[in-house]
Amino acid sequence: MTDNNSHPLDKFCGSKFWDSNETWWTSDPDFTKCFEKTVLVWGPCAFLWVFCIFDFYYLKASLDKNIPWNKLNISKLVIMGALLILSATDFIMALVKNGDESTTALINAVDIWCPVIKFVTFLLVFIFIPLNRKYGVQTSGTQFLFWFLLVIFSIPQCRTEVRAKNERNNVLNSNVDDKPDYSWDEYNYVSYMIYFAFSCAMLLLNCFADAMPRETKYKRTNNEIPESSASFLSRITYQWFDSMAWKGYRNPLEDKDLWDLRPQDSCKEVMPIFAHYWNKSVRKNYKSQTPPQPKAQYSNGKVEFENPHGRSGGKKKVTSIMPPIIKSFGGVFLLGALMKFICDVLTFAQPQVLSLIISFVQDYSEDSVENQPEWKGILYAILLFVTAAAQTFILGQYFHRMFVVGLRIRTALINAIYRKALVISNATRKESTVGEIVNLMAVDAQRFMDLTTYLNMIWSAPLQIALAMYFLWLQLGPSVLAGLAVMIILIPINGVIANRIKVYQIRQMKYKDERVKLMNEVLGGIKVLKLYAWEPSFENQVLQIREKEIATLKASAYLNAGTSFLWSCAPFLVSLVTFATYVLIDENNVLDATKIFVSLSLFNILRFPLIMLPMLITNMVQTQVSVKRINKFLNSEELDPDSVQHDPKEADPLVIRKGVFSWGEGDETLKNIDMTVKKGTLCAVVGTVGSGKSSLIQALLGEMDKLSGRVNTVGSIAYVPQQAWIQNATLRDNILFGLEYDRKRYNRVVDACALRADIDMLSAGDQTEIGEKGINLSGGQKQRVSLARAVYSNADLYLLDDPLSAVDSHVGKHIFEEVIGPNGLLARKTRVLVTHGITFLPQTNNIYVMKLGEISESGTYQELLARKGAFAEFIIQHLQESTEEVEDLDEIKQQLEVTVKSEELLGTFEKVISLARTESLSDSVSVKSFDSSKGSLRRRKMGRQDSEISAISQVSQKKTDVDEGKLIETEKSETGGVQLAVYKHYIKSVGVFLSLATLFLNFVYQSFSIGSNLWLTRWSNDKAVENDTSLRDMYLGVYGAFGFGQVLSSYLATLAVSIGCLYCSQAIHTRLLYSVIRWPMELFDTTPLGRVVNRFAKDIDSVDNILPQNWRSVMTTGYSVINSLMKNEAFSCKLI
Repeated sequence: MTDNNSHPLDKFCGSKFWDSNETWWTSDPDFTKCFEKTVLVWGPCAFLWVFCIFDFYYLKASLDKNIPWNKLNISKLVIMGALLILSATDFIMALVKNGDESTTALINAVDIWCPVIKFVTFLLVFIFIPLNRKYGVQTSGTQFLFWFLLVIFSIPQCRTEVRAKNERNNVLNSNVDDKPDYSWDEYNYVSYMIYFAFSCAMLLLNCFADAMPRETKYKRTNNEIPESSASFLSRITYQWFDSMAWKGYRNPLEDKDLWDLRPQDSCKEVMPIFAHYWNKSVRKNYKSQTPPQPKAQYSNGKVEFENPHGRSGGKKKVTSIMPPIIKSFGGVFLLGALMKFICDVLTFAQPQVLSLIISFVQDYSEDSVENQPEWKGILYAILLFVTAAAQTFILGQYFHRMFVVGLRIRTALINAIYRKALVISNATRKESTVGEIVNLMAVDAQRFMDLTTYLNMIWSAPLQIALAMYFLWLQLGPSVLAGLAVMIILIPINGVIANRIKVYQIRQMKYKDERVKLMNEVLGGIKVLKLYAWEPSFENQVLQIREKEIATLKASAYLNAGTSFLWSCAPFLVSLVTFATYVLIDENNVLDATKIFVSLSLFNILRFPLIMLPMLITNMVQTQVSVKRINKFLNSEELDPDSVQHDPKEADPLVIRKGVFSWGEGDETLKNIDMTVKKGTLCAVVGTVGSGKSSLIQALLGEMDKLSGRVNTVGSIAYVPQQAWIQNATLRDNILFGLEYDRKRYNRVVDACALRADIDMLSAGDQTEIGEKGINLSGGQKQRVSLARAVYSNADLYLLDDPLSAVDSHVGKHIFEEVIGPNGLLARKTRVLVTHGITFLPQTNNIYVMKLGEISESGTYQELLARKGAFAEFIIQHLQESTEEVEDLDEIKQQLEVTVKSEELLGTFEKVISLARTESLSDSVSVKSFDSSKGSLRRRKMGRQDSEISAISQVSQKKTDVDEGKLIETEKSETGGVQLAVYKHYIKSVGVFLSLATLFLNFVYQSFSIGSNLWLTRWSNDKAVENDTSLRDMYLGVYGAFGFGQVLSSYLATLAVSIGCLYCSQAIHTRLLYSVIRWPMELFDTTPLGRVVNRFAKDIDSVDNILPQNWRSVMTTGYSVINSLMKNEAFSCKLI
């Protein structure tokens, strides 16, 4: 074949730019010199100039600075300097030769402009080296790919130069008298070899990352993830992960072996970005005039969220989480989408290369056809390997980025839900239970991470289907339309099934919320359940909800199996209908090896999107349900942060004016509240049970809905609740509460709060671990720890909600005198004390009397008694109902005698106190007589117990030394491989029959798959089919039978796995529930409630939904691998 067409670059090079006879239609292929000096040089240079924008972006976005000079970057500078000098020398030499009349004919435009292009490109790389050092960029993917392409594209010219050098040597060594002048060619040869060597050296140097920057925004750690400082080559090959893989191979991995999380993926970096776009969406929906916030920056210390219900006057509209998610993480997702597109293109390149390989092999099998050169077969094989390898590299990077995006979305959602749970209004708190909130964080947020990995299939699947149908059209013509019709018919059927799955998904999530909510209540009140032996009753209630959930999951399993059935039918039906239509519409249409195997390759490509599409639709339906649930929660009402103002200009630190407050739904809980607390004073709030004392404290904290009025506080606030909140941490950590340890201040607080004796009694002192909810502390100890925490915080304003109610009388007096009273540690602080201890009231500066949600009286102790009003009634009622000790009654009597001037009122008090003293004495006498009756029995038992106690004390002492105050054990997880016993238990729970049926049906499915391929091979090799329609119909019928066998076995296998896994899930949940409810109380004391709830929420969801999918994937992939190995073995044996 000849190529007589001239090219514009022919004159530029002084030789032909492209010659097919020299490059393709030959047994010794080579490029033209013009092509080597232009395209193979300009291509990599153009690549660098186009994509250097990414390097400039990384320089601008870099958070690191100042990489020290080292051997690597100095070597790069030296070599780049040498290449610049070499390029300049080439340019000068070309100009010199061009100016010389004797050699001007040897010089062409390409010899002048090629060094210029090289020089400018190398200068750009040279500039990047110090810039990367200055801005802390340790590696560059653009520069690595530039040098890689430059070296690969330089190999053909290197081969040409070596061949030309050998030819010149032969001429010079010959006996020819008139030997030509090769000085210019020799210079080009030496120059090019130096250039090629330096290019290879730069490629080698770019395989490594530069040194660590001296200045970095993030704090360096000893366990930093290697990915952050890995080179581009290490990242695309995941070589940085090798150390972890080897460590896991040698020893089971544990949490301590894992690297630290990348700072960019941490919560404090992800959350501000999401919060910025969330606030933007809220303001947009409510058309707020609030000025826009600046874009969230990394390490933003404080994250502010807009309140979706805090904008009055704006139209109420639900703010969706989807726009903020897309804007926050869409950039990385789009990069992943680009990678997925490239992968899809490479996927369809492989069947075309396969077609070339089959044609090459057929030429050698047919004697009548001229054989293609062997180098073409080698080229096709290399090309197939390169496309597959490139697809693998890009696909790995795609999945890595999608997992990171999913992780960031999950992180943002969990944090948003947790933050919302802290500020929801009281009305919302009644609707959203703890179980529902746990499910939102554990299950619904996880669905986004599961979906993100394959979300690009929503456009990739139709693209792959369209490309497959196009290439099939090229192979089989209009027959493809029949297959397309089959797919179009299946789409609406799948849509109907997807809608039903959505309904069941909503129902299942509802049942799951009910179950987790009930389990949370059961675990929270487990002491009461065990006290009244209610375990079976509540167990039945949980199991009833679980049965409804399993029934819903079973219905979903049938629908999912139906979906899998339809879409596993699709590839077979499309291929069957297409092949049948092709051979039936025209007797001249014959299925040869190229058509069959290229078409099968395309059908196999078609299989993946057709299988993934229903799974994606199912996941999208589930995620859509989760989106609605999360939207509903995040758009629920919040407490108004402006209900309590903090105006520092206010003279008094605590002021309420005409306050009306509610616990939600508009009911007025507190009304007509006017209250002023002077700085440094002690104000008491008293009243009968249910009068609104604690609600008043909550109103001051902003925890109630303010209907009207004004509340203002000045300074920091410390709050001591009526029921102490204790963390699962050491006693010291509970007191410090995140503050720095000041020994003197700490000891002073501990002594004042009467905790010294308690600390001395604990096994490890103040380093003793306190169980969840303070399980190993008494009520009084918990209250004193809570008070000590508040005192240690050194706040300006103290709100004390009856902190002395849980302590003994003498301890209460000690605490009041040393902490709360006028001579205590808080004497100079502003204090609001809710109390029933009337013995402390004379030492207060002001008293507010609550009655039916209103402040009925206020004033000093003397003023209120003189009025003979609500305060006097409260004291009388309190003395009648309380069980004050005799000493306290005497003290109260003395206080009243000094204070009360009215004889009538004093007489009333004396009668009430006398009656209370009589009741107190009778109670103490009855207790003493009961104790004395048991004294003799106790003395008899003591002798026997002394020896036992001494032995037990020795054992407990040893245990104390070992445990050192440790109460809550760290949650343990299995390391290494999954034990065989676990698989046995799982298979036993699934059922032996269903397990064997699943294995057998998958084996049958793969057998039908292998049989159909072998049958097609036999069909394509049978030459008699061209003239025998009955034989053709027989082949077609058997192929259809193989296909229907695949579809039926696939449906039954999917159904068996789904139903079996549900049986297993039900059995595991029942056994888990039975065991947990019957735990001894000791285990509940040492196991955090959240850990147990997580077993019933996230882990059961994994057993319900994740494990069945994983088992199906394992079965399908495992048998597919066996199928491929058997095919390869059979093909290899045939070749041998």
